[in-house]
Order: sequence, then structure tokens, then C-alpha cells
Amino acid sequence: MLSDRFRAVWLIPLGCLLAGLGIAFSGLSPNYHLLLLAVLFSGLGAAAYHPEGSKFARFASGRRKASGMSLFSVGGNLGFAAGPILALFFYGLAGLNGTLGFLVLNGVMAVFLWANLPVIAGNPEAKGKPVLITERERPVEDTAGANLKKMSIPILLLVLFVMIRSWIHLGLVTFLPQYYVHYLHQSEAYAAILSTVFLFAGVFGTLAGGPAADRWGLKNVIVGSMALLIPLLYLFIHLEGIWVTVVVALAGFAIISTFAVTVVLAQEMMPGNVGLASGLTLGFAIGMGGVGTTFLGWLADQWGLPAVFELMVLFPVIGLVIAFFLPGSQELSRMQGATD
Repeated sequence: MLSDRFRAVWLIPLGCLLAGLGIAFSGLSPNYHLLLLAVLFSGLGAAAYHPEGSKFARFASGRRKASGMSLFSVGGNLGFAAGPILALFFYGLAGLNGTLGFLVLNGVMAVFLWANLPVIAGNPEAKGKPVLITERERPVEDTAGANLKKMSIPILLLVLFVMIRSWIHLGLVTFLPQYYVHYLHQSEAYAAILSTVFLFAGVFGTLAGGPAADRWGLKNVIVGSMALLIPLLYLFIHLEGIWVTVVVALAGFAIISTFAVTVVLAQEMMPGNVGLASGLTLGFAIGMGGVGTTFLGWLADQWGLPAVFELMVLFPVIGLVIAFFLPGSQELSRMQGATD
């Protein structure tokens, strides 16, 4: 909300630096309370970065907004997949003190971002003004409040959809390794390979989802991803051998293919509040996925790990129903025509 009202492009390098700073000090924390504080600090940095970053990714994408946002999002998905590998590497070098390696990485990136802020912002002279890069964006702000009220129900549905998707995504990331190690008694290496396959398949899904949405429509890609997930999650606990790897890869591809798509859809529904749209879909809704994961953890404690995956099959069914009620291309065009 603040980034929609004030020029806050400086949050991009600052958020990157704070995220690295928090993770760096997590390994140095002498007690649990300071560990929580370090993680909170890192989360605030990530939260500060994403609304501004995705807003300027939108401005730089021209007409192919979903394709541009997919390129922006694939960096996050690559980082998410590579994070455990980097952590293991830093730990091997210096034990828990190796988390300082993330401060080096993020510090270099923050300096690089700071040096390139004029390029990222595109209009460095507009100090203290709302960041409206083109004249086409300018009249939208006058009707932003009315449009936001009009689209409140579709926006709420989209936030609910992203929450459901996050429950599936974070649920698989969290419980897939535990299921294979503690329930099926497979090796930790096998579980790690499955998790890596899932995450890196999501990288390819992100790259494919944006162009697909530009060609066939945002809503169609969202509906298709949820429809594909229903049989995949069902097959996951009924297959063995190489087919498990195939299903895990396809599930990662399908789930994460809509990360960029939902951000663009929110921005299209809220063209005068693109920072808020980004915050709702990248911050609030995905963050609420952690609440769902906590519930799944409780479920696993009560009825065992298989119950988690049996229940998880219902999530894409709910997501598919919600997706059918999201606005399609024609509805978005009518909305944008009214604001113009």
C-alpha cells in the first residue's frame, strides 16, 4: 500500500540486504528467541523486496506481462531450489557460522541493485511521486479506489486460491521428505532427490506458465494447473519406482507454473494498486500457506503422514472450483476499459 502511494524503489536493494542479514545471523543465534528474531528480520526483508520488485517487473514487461513476470519469478524459484544446496555447502565450510555466506551473496546483490536503481525505476526524476511509468497508467490511479471496491470479491477469491495453492506447495516441500524417510523408510538421499526434482521442475513450470498465460489467458492456465494436480496428487501415494519421480516432477511443474500468473492477474484486477496486488499474492496469501502447513503437521501427528497426502488431494479440487469464478480475459478487458 505504501509503495503505491510513495516512491519506494529503494526497498528493492534494502529488502535484499535485510533478507540476507537475517539468514546470516540465524546461524550465529545463541538461543531460540534470537533465532526467531533473525528469521523475522529475514522475512521482513523478503516482504519489502517483493511488492516493489514485481511492480517494476510489470512495468518492464510491456504487453507480455505474464512472460515478464515469469522471468522475474523464476529467480525466486531457482533460489528456493538452490537454497538448501548452498546452506549445505556453507555448513561444510564453516559449520553454523557458514550462514554468513548468505550475507556475502545478498550484500553483493544489494549493491548491484542499488547501483542500477535508475535503470530499474525507469523514471529517476519522479522523486516522491507515485511510480507511474507510462501515461497509460496515470488515469488508472484516479479510479483506483472505485475499481478496488468493484473487484473486491474476485480479489478475495484470488487470495483464497493462492492460499490453497500454497498449502499444496509448502505441504509437499515439508512432508514429502518426511513421508519417504519416516514412513516408507527410504534413504534421506532419495527423499532429497525427490524434493530437488519437485523444486527444479517448478522452475521450468514458471518459465512455461507465463508465455502460456499470454497466449491462452491467465484464467485458463490457472484452471488447467489445478485440474492437472487432482490426478497427480492422487497417484502420488499409489505409485512406486520411477513413476513417483515423474509424478513429483509434473506436480512441481503444475503447482509453480501459476506463481507469476496469479501475480499478474491480481495486478490486472488492481491496475491502480499494483504494489498492493503484489503484496497480497506474493506476501499475504503465500505467507498464509504456512498456516495450512502447520495444520497439516498437526494432522500428521494425530493420524500419520499418509493422512496428509490423502487430505491434500482435496486442496486442488477446492482450488479448481475457486478458479472457475476468477475473471477471464473479457472481464478484465471490460474492467480496464472502464478505468481508461
